[in-house]
Amino acid sequence: MSENLLAVSPINDDQVHLLTDLNVNVFKPEDLDVKIAAADITILYGWKPDIGNKLLNTSNSKLKWIHAISAGVDYLPLATIAKLRINLTNASGIHATSISQSVLAYVLHFVRGLDIARKNQEKHYWETNAETQAATISDYHYVVFGTGHIGQQIGRLLQAFGGHTLGVNTSGHPVKYFDETIALDQLDTSVWQSDVIINVLPLTDETHHFYDANFFNHFQNLFLFVNVGRGPSVDSDALITALKNGHVSHAALDVFETEPLPSNSPFWSIDNVLMTPHNTGVIRHFKKTQLELFLPNLHQFLQDGTFKYNQVDLTKGY
Repeated sequence: MSENLLAVSPINDDQVHLLTDLNVNVFKPEDLDVKIAAADITILYGWKPDIGNKLLNTSNSKLKWIHAISAGVDYLPLATIAKLRINLTNASGIHATSISQSVLAYVLHFVRGLDIARKNQEKHYWETNAETQAATISDYHYVVFGTGHIGQQIGRLLQAFGGHTLGVNTSGHPVKYFDETIALDQLDTSVWQSDVIINVLPLTDETHHFYDANFFNHFQNLFLFVNVGRGPSVDSDALITALKNGHVSHAALDVFETEPLPSNSPFWSIDNVLMTPHNTGVIRHFKKTQLELFLPNLHQFLQDGTFKYNQVDLTKGY
């Protein structure tokens, strides 16, 4: 029996042929209720709330599997998906290279003093004072919250430049590319005395506003806080206060509690903040790379209904 796949995330004609060769019927959103009934879709590739919720709420639905094209899945109705016993996979790992390189760029921007150079350039001011000379990556200790695909690639790059890396995960188990690891619920001075904090944690009930006033108040003068994880993991007001009172010297932020970032957000006008518009995961040939990630799971699913990798634990949310 063939599977019916609804491609909410666009795929090109050549990619469609790869799927049809596997006896998978491919439909586009405009085909829904025209060429195929919602109840007959068995695989949803990508997610849009209106379409996804329609399939989930359709009686006698045959939906078996949803593939999210992102690593984070907190924006999906996980409780409903679990209740309906639908499988969910994500794109964990697909953004590891691009996000880790963006984090390295953030770190170099501040560690090497490019922020100061840019401000001086705008003022037409030539400054070579030794007191303002930049440090190097190896001068600092780095704590990466989240030791999955992205966290490991961040750790690898930092270690390659001589940085000391501490990884934070749920149990404190050892992970490659980290000099040390620690459990999320056992944070100690090894974290509070570090120089750079990098967040790549998934968003769960436990990590919502994890970085709050209490967290930032542990630091006397954190050199850099980086968020390339999820926006709501950070209490924006607490971070703004920490930046203004000196508990945090610099921040590099790709994600925010509200996106797009409102034009009246204080983040826009804080000098020591570098912002990017949630695009550190952007890569060329995204469709091609995404399908390459999806196909091995599809082959396995067609054989026995299981997956090679990236199946989301719906009880944990990642």
